[in-house]
Amino acid sequence: RAEAFAMKSAPLPSLIDGIGNGLGYGFVLITVAFFRELLGSGQLFGLEILPLVSNGGWYQPNGMMLLAPSAFFLIGFLIWAIRTLKPAQVEAKE
Repeated sequence: RAEAFAMKSAPLPSLIDGIGNGLGYGFVLITVAFFRELLGSGQLFGLEILPLVSNGGWYQPNGMMLLAPSAFFLIGFLIWAIRTLKPAQVEAKE
């Protein structure tokens, strides 16, 4: 999509579009990584946020969140949340 936009637009709008796309994809990656790390190990940046049961805490880590398929689940939840909050994002039925 970004390449098609750049082919038919001037350089400045193409640059702004590219920066916007990069920031959007970066936001999705950071959000997915945040929740995978927090729910998968109970830690962020090596600091224990959710005290683990093995250390006398209450949180049982969800090992599935550390596996690759969990990213697809989280992206699905993110899309669902955005479309719930912004109904204009939902495609019209054909």
